Amino acid sequence: MSDPKASTLSLLESLTREYYREARLWLPEDFPLREFAVQTWRSSSYIRHLAFSSESQLRRFVVERAPRHLYYSSARYDQPAERDMDAKGWRSADIVFDIDADHIPWCERDTVIVEEPSLGVRASFTPSKCIREAAIQALLLHDVLVNELGFSRSQITIEFSGHRGFHVVVQTGVDDVWGTSDSEVRRELVNYVKAQGLVDDALQPALPPARKRRAVPLPPSPADPGLRGRLARFKSILGRIYGDASEARAREMLGVVVDEQVTVDTKRLLRVPGSLNGKTMLAVVKVKRVEELESFEVSDALSPFGDRGHVRVVALVDTPVVEVLGHRLKLRRGTRMKLPAPLALYLMAKGVAALAR
Repeated sequence: MSDPKASTLSLLESLTREYYREARLWLPEDFPLREFAVQTWRSSSYIRHLAFSSESQLRRFVVERAPRHLYYSSARYDQPAERDMDAKGWRSADIVFDIDADHIPWCERDTVIVEEPSLGVRASFTPSKCIREAAIQALLLHDVLVNELGFSRSQITIEFSGHRGFHVVVQTGVDDVWGTSDSEVRRELVNYVKAQGLVDDALQPALPPARKRRAVPLPPSPADPGLRGRLARFKSILGRIYGDASEARAREMLGVVVDEQVTVDTKRLLRVPGSLNGKTMLAVVKVKRVEELESFEVSDALSPFGDRGHVRVVALVDTPVVEVLGHRLKLRRGTRMKLPAPLALYLMAKGVAALAR
């Protein structure tokens, strides 16, 4: 009888190869200046310092290797294939923001961690309500980037990572001031986005010149600069999403939850939009319209394998109730199940289930 884990690995690798034969990969126009990296299904280490001169060359590579994870660099280099980082010749880098659902304060306790050291399993399961919260954070970040920092909508791309969060990328030029900015400048940018150290007095109601006996405070307006304008815009956005246009909720969310370490890194590796996330077998989805984030939902529809029918799997570990693509499951080791392909592949990619024969 074949080893279930070996059969599972072969299946995931085969499906990945098949996926890359037809998948649309969204590459930056200057991708020949970017470093690429992959992790295969059969190794825990990364193959780095790759460079491709054409999309067809990259396509041949990913079909042959069927990578579990596929990345490109936020940085542009003179020699992206050089193994010595100093010899690459750094030119500039896009500005990258990473929003993970399990880093959002009001969702931190909702992520379920499943560990089984004897099997080398450590898997996390984040409920869809928290991934939706991450989508809202990405929406609010987009608002700050456009309305306060002056970036154009055409510069900004937003992608669902295929797991538990979103990447927001500001595409810079080779020579522009943001592209060549160092880590300290980018740290100040993060502090501004997170509203750290900003004066609370700026949020107090403004008082117009008194025409009568007493002045009436003016509420925040979207036209106001800085945090007052942000407060007014967030109040409107959150009112549409939650049906709660209270100023209190908007104040609580003035600081957008982003991972500082990702943004300050001028040589970051990013998932290629359209590639598979090997932790879930979901694709990295490019958000076409920022308004889609208002109603973003995690479901089977995000899987590129929805037409695969059902797959028989066997649970390798015990779990509490976990949420997978909007479905609630509780695994018991040794239990065999027939599941829709998106759920089965998700669990196999997480290492908590194997292909049943």
